[in-house]
Amino acid sequence: MYKYIKTSFIAIIISLVFELIIHQSNLEIDFQLSFICFVFHSLNLIIAIVLTVNYQNPTISRIDNLKKGILISIVFSLSISFYFYSYHKWINPEFLENKKQLLIELSENPETLRQAKLNINSNPDFYNGKSAQDLLEMQQENINDILKPGKVFPISLFSFLFLGMISTLIISLLTNLFQKKT
Repeated sequence: MYKYIKTSFIAIIISLVFELIIHQSNLEIDFQLSFICFVFHSLNLIIAIVLTVNYQNPTISRIDNLKKGILISIVFSLSISFYFYSYHKWINPEFLENKKQLLIELSENPETLRQAKLNINSNPDFYNGKSAQDLLEMQQENINDILKPGKVFPISLFSFLFLGMISTLIISLLTNLFQKKT
């Protein structure tokens, strides 16, 4: 069990080095870069699970493979989520504020108001009694509520745990399927 935790810490170190490189390169952090970072961390987690299930695995049991993959997912998810919380709370607190401002400015765009009106006209029963301005205000409240360090932690934790569990399930099923054929 210790070697699986060690594998997840190696994956965390790789992810943190990647984050350090991004942070030190002084790139403008935007939505696209945030997405690229999320994809990198996700692939890092999946690779750690694949290596554990396929190469550090003395047994073929699907249940054991699921346990190992979920253990790696838990350790990785908790660690990377704590890093995200720390980053947004203490290292770079302006990041979420800048992202909030950008999204609020985007929601104040006349095109967004026009799109809200189109949505109301296309589905009036769903938006019963709401104006386009009401929708924009709700959107801005959601932006202000979600983009807080305390909300980033559970969102990233759930995302990486879910991704890890689904990946573990698929990898263990495929591994078992291919091992039966050979």
